[in-house]
Amino acid sequence: MGLRRKHVTIAEVAARAGVSPTTVSHVLSGRRHVAEATRAQVLAVVEELQYRPNELARSMVTQRTSTIALIIPDITNPFYPAVARGLQDVLTPAGYYGIVCNTDGDPAIERRTVEQMVHRRVDGIGFAGYYQHQSTVAPALAAGIPVVLFGSRDARRGIDAVTANDLGGAESATRYLLDRGYERIGFVTGPAGDGPPALRVTGYRRALRAAGRRPDPKLVVRAPFSRDGGAAGMAELLALPRPPRAVLCTNDVVAIGAMDEARRRGLRIPEDVAVVGFDDIDAASLAYPALSTVAVPAREEGRACGRLLLHRLTDEPQQPPQAVSFDCTLVPRDSA
Repeated sequence: MGLRRKHVTIAEVAARAGVSPTTVSHVLSGRRHVAEATRAQVLAVVEELQYRPNELARSMVTQRTSTIALIIPDITNPFYPAVARGLQDVLTPAGYYGIVCNTDGDPAIERRTVEQMVHRRVDGIGFAGYYQHQSTVAPALAAGIPVVLFGSRDARRGIDAVTANDLGGAESATRYLLDRGYERIGFVTGPAGDGPPALRVTGYRRALRAAGRRPDPKLVVRAPFSRDGGAAGMAELLALPRPPRAVLCTNDVVAIGAMDEARRRGLRIPEDVAVVGFDDIDAASLAYPALSTVAVPAREEGRACGRLLLHRLTDEPQQPPQAVSFDCTLVPRDSA
């Protein structure tokens, strides 16, 4: 049996580099300015001695764990891994690590997950819930843990928010279909909620009214946020006495499922029924036919979340809540 390697201490690094342990700590944390020559010398010694910080000991002293939780409804939807990648783009250089938690969009699981992250002493939370209830994240706020909401209308609730113009994106997609001559336009949305899906339905109805058309409640159907849910939603719309000739879907995964169902029934896309999605995940351009959709900059949203959280953790935690908003862009392809 080999001998266990001796754990190198921060004091040993400091002694070899000819600086104080405090200076080594500042170099490693990146939270205080250190002269470039000194920083380079410390990092060279860190590499030479293969020093690795004792994260448990450091968290006991700093009361931080260097972890950020991203709570999402569906890890199988490619939109959310893109958000996570953007969050990582910002967190990793700052010395933080991400924990991704899947909730299946279940309000009870969302609440329990927030409580678990508080117990695990994460430093911040990005919350992408279908149900934007402040009570869900209340345990984190009470514990002084910064929270960023995805898809909240704005920051008036007293919480930082990252938003996309979901309402405007749905309006532009609906106008696009109207301009192409489609009169009956269906919408496949998800279970009841008050986040981005609700705003997308609102934008769809607003565009119809602006065009002088009264929204038909029967043309809006609810289904799970999944490929199978999209197929079920399309089946419900096609079973109507007067089925729609075009269908807008709450996200691209649902839209791909809707196209699956249309093809199973022998319908041509877009000749018999046009389909438009939302988010512009990579699979949208790979679907057959290529999916027309509304692009949402998922990775940029993740980066914005990371910057807001770091701002709370390192700069001005008492500043008023901020909202960062991104535009949505219609991407016409072959399905509509």
